[in-house]
Amino acid sequence: MNRIVITKTILLLFVSCLAVANARQYTIESLKNPSLSQQTLAQLSQVQKSIDLSRDTLGEEQWLEVEKNEIVKVCIDGQIPVWETSLNAAIYNDSCLVFQAPTLIGVDSLKAFFRKNGGSHKINLAIGMKYLNFKNEKVLLGYNETSDDLKRIFDLKEKDPERFALVTGTYLVDKYPVTNCEFVQVLWDSIPEKSTYFNDYIREVQETWISRKKSIVRDETCDVHDTVVRNAFIYQSMKYANARSIREGLKPYYIFSSTEHKGIGMLSVDQYVVGYWDFTKHDKKSILVTTNKNSDGYRLPYYNEWMMLARGGDKVNDAPWGNGKASFEEISKYSRFHNKRPLDRDNLNRPEPVGQLLPTGYGLYDVLGLVEEFVLFSLSQYINYDGIPFCMKGGGINYGYTNFGYYAAMAGFRLIRNIGNNAKWSEVKD
Repeated sequence: MNRIVITKTILLLFVSCLAVANARQYTIESLKNPSLSQQTLAQLSQVQKSIDLSRDTLGEEQWLEVEKNEIVKVCIDGQIPVWETSLNAAIYNDSCLVFQAPTLIGVDSLKAFFRKNGGSHKINLAIGMKYLNFKNEKVLLGYNETSDDLKRIFDLKEKDPERFALVTGTYLVDKYPVTNCEFVQVLWDSIPEKSTYFNDYIREVQETWISRKKSIVRDETCDVHDTVVRNAFIYQSMKYANARSIREGLKPYYIFSSTEHKGIGMLSVDQYVVGYWDFTKHDKKSILVTTNKNSDGYRLPYYNEWMMLARGGDKVNDAPWGNGKASFEEISKYSRFHNKRPLDRDNLNRPEPVGQLLPTGYGLYDVLGLVEEFVLFSLSQYINYDGIPFCMKGGGINYGYTNFGYYAAMAGFRLIRNIGNNAKWSEVKD
C-alpha cells in the first residue's frame, strides 16, 4: 500500500480554518494524492469526532475505533512535525491531524513522528469494528433451554448448558452485520452479469445480487447504516472473509478445495464440508473448507465466541433487554422485529438498515432480531448437533434461538479477527 507523508516542512497549499476557533494556518502537499488539497477545507471544518491522546500513555501501538467515512481529528500532546498515513488527511496544527476514514470496514493506520526526543507511535484504526481486549474476562456461555420438540427434530444429544468461562485475548469484531454495499464492493469481481443457476429460487436470489451490483458504482461510498445482508450462503460468507483479509495483506483463514463428500459436515477439527453455493453455479454441490491455523485474517465466529459477544458482558439475562416478560416496546429498543416476530427467510430481500437501535455492553448492534448470523461449531459442539458444522444465531428473541445449518442455508453474518496470540479459554465454576 502506498503511504502518504504529510509534513509541515513542505509548504505549498495555504489552508484557512475559519470554522474552528483559534485554529492556526498550515499548508500541506501530497505527491501521492493530488486530490488531497481539494478536500482539506471540508475536512477541517466538518470534524465529526475529536480524539485526544497522551504521549505518556501511548504504547508502541494504539487502537482507535472510528466509523466508515467519518472525519476525525486526532491530537497528541506534543509537537508532531511528520504524520504518515495512506488516508485522505490534513494537518490541523502542531499536534493534530484531521483524516477521513475509509468507506469499507477494516483496519488502517496513522504514524506520528515526534520532534522532541525523536521516536514514533503507530495508531491503528478499527473502522466499523470494536476493539475488545479481554484479560481474564468472565463470560456466560450456553443457553440452558432446549425444547423436547427441538431435541426430537434435530436429534440433539444434550443441551447447551449455561456455564462460565474466563477469556484472555484481543478481538476485532464487526459492530454491525455485514451490509449489502460492503458485500458487493468486496466481492465485485465474483458477481457475474447473469445467473447460471437453473433452480428458480436460487436463480432469483443470485439475480438480486446481480441487480445490486448494477445499481451501484464500484468503490463508491458505503453508508454506515446501509441495509443488512440476508441472503448469503455460508461459502459466500467465508469467501467474503478471505477477500477482506487479502485486501489488508492478511493471511486468509479459509482454504477451499474440491471434495467427493456429499452434503455438509465436519471431517476434523480444521475441516468442514459446506454447500458450494455461490454467485455462479458449480458442477459440484459441496466444497471442502480447511481453516488456516497460521491465519491472522477475518473469519466467522465460533459458537461460544458468538454467545460471548452477543451477551456483551451480561452474566444474568436471556437477552439485551433483560429476562421474562419484557414489553414489545422495550424489546424494540435493541432488536428489530416485524409484527412482533423475528424476521424470517420469507423476508430475505427486505431492505433493513443496520445500527438503528441500542448496542450491547460490548458496543455491538443488531445481535438479535434483525438477521440470523452464520456461526461455526467447534468439533465438540459439532458432535452434539449431529453432524451439522454451522448454525444461524441471532434471529430470535433470546440467545438460545438457533436455526440449524443446512445444505443451502442463507443468512447474514459478521466477522471477527484475533489480534496477536490466539485467545485462551478456560471454563470455571460459578
